[in-house]
Amino acid sequence: MSLLFEHILIPYNGCTGSQKAFKKAITLAKLTKSKITILTCLESRSMFGLFKTKTSKQEFDEEHKLVSLEHAKLGKYAKKNDISLNFRIITNNIAHDAILEFAEKQNVDLIVMGMNKRTRYEKIHFPSTMEYISKNFQGALLILN
Repeated sequence: MSLLFEHILIPYNGCTGSQKAFKKAITLAKLTKSKITILTCLESRSMFGLFKTKTSKQEFDEEHKLVSLEHAKLGKYAKKNDISLNFRIITNNIAHDAILEFAEKQNVDLIVMGMNKRTRYEKIHFPSTMEYISKNFQGALLILN
């Protein structure tokens, strides 16, 4: 029997949208017996900051530590639900490119993402990662509101 989804990817940045996506993916993984990968992208450069051009090593190490702690919490939740998780932290400059590259290399069937509220200014001037992925990912995409 072929599984509906074998590999679910959750781009995770700790916001409420990605937390919703995580919980939904856990439910889906139980039903489909899929494996889940949590992918967090840490920017080595600020995309839209006016003055910050490069993250210092100390800032980056602190951010990496916080992400690792958050991943540990997600792992405990998944373990309670008998789901095993893979975690990846990727350093990059543009998150959507890293997500798509990872999904292609790892044969991801489904990407689960949660929407974040953005201001009108942000919607006009900064294209969202979700928008880019929805236009360029060849597999299934589940977007939660």
